Amino acid sequence: MKIIDLINNYSYNDILKNIENSSDDKILSVIQKDKIDFHDFLTLLSEKALKFLPSIVEKSREITIKRFGKVINFYVPVYLSNECSNQCVYCGFSSARNIIRKTLNIKEIKEEFIKLKKTGFDNVLLLTGEDKKKAGINYIKEAVKLAKNYFTFVGLEVYPMEIDEYKELLNAGADGLTIYQETYDKKTYDEMHKIGKKKDYNWRLTTPDRACLAGFRKVGIGALLGLFDWKYETAMTALHLNYLQKSYWKTEFSLGFPRINPPDGSFKIPYIVPDKIFVQLISALRLYLPEVGFLLTTRENPELRNNLIGLMFTQISAGSRTNPGGYLSNSSDEQFHVSDTRELRKMMEVVAGKGYEAVIKDWEKNFASIK
Repeated sequence: MKIIDLINNYSYNDILKNIENSSDDKILSVIQKDKIDFHDFLTLLSEKALKFLPSIVEKSREITIKRFGKVINFYVPVYLSNECSNQCVYCGFSSARNIIRKTLNIKEIKEEFIKLKKTGFDNVLLLTGEDKKKAGINYIKEAVKLAKNYFTFVGLEVYPMEIDEYKELLNAGADGLTIYQETYDKKTYDEMHKIGKKKDYNWRLTTPDRACLAGFRKVGIGALLGLFDWKYETAMTALHLNYLQKSYWKTEFSLGFPRINPPDGSFKIPYIVPDKIFVQLISALRLYLPEVGFLLTTRENPELRNNLIGLMFTQISAGSRTNPGGYLSNSSDEQFHVSDTRELRKMMEVVAGKGYEAVIKDWEKNFASIK
């Protein structure tokens, strides 16, 4: 069954009904299980499950340590271009916004890489808006090739492509791809994406399939929390990730949990996700998806990030800038507001203070060839 058909099998009302049918006894039973199914998982998203949140969080922490150890891997995003042909009402890069646009040239990209390498990073995520005239595949390939001169792991978060195009990027040295569906609710998706290729819901939904078929060894997905009801978004994210694991067993997957953090107050968030709910949904996902890496971004504030380190996350960003050239200047506008501005060394100290090992090299890749 294709992911489009699988998503269509679960309506919003069906998901809510399953969640609301939870009972205290059922929730306790699910927490005690070694392995849970999709319907078990849904019970952990109920309002009744909040009273058991400490137990769910502790179980989530135990699972994470058992699978990944007491290790936190660091990465840094590098925005190559904020030029975009899409009009996404929530995004700082929307073509409808009057912002300072910039696409880095090769010299500027190299300067950013050198700065980040000296800072200590060895894992970068390259990002662009969707403007193929300004940042087409050849431009991205050149950036990837350059990045491989400095960093062990080069990830991408760019516009969706065809399988053959992804293979070109892999041949250039790319290691991973992240693609967020933004929202799994089709009506909301259509309302949030006014103009541009991104308006095609199905094209974006099937992007992880194309990435896996192309041969990316790491693929990340997620929803932009706040566009629609978090219960449905979390359920569909879990369903999507489970589908990918079953379909592409050679690929390593990760989940990101971005909450809308607009660069200004022009966008009113439709569905606020409070911190407590944020912790609930991520902890529930860990119980359902024990083998998946979890990413924590600088969208979240320092206090919350400090508290979440050591629970269920395996990878975090530090010292992030969300505008092209942001590590050397502020001559362009950002995609979203960064809440935690602490640099890498400070965050490594925080991680060490929690009793965890801070890792900046992609150790899995380094040991991949050892038999």
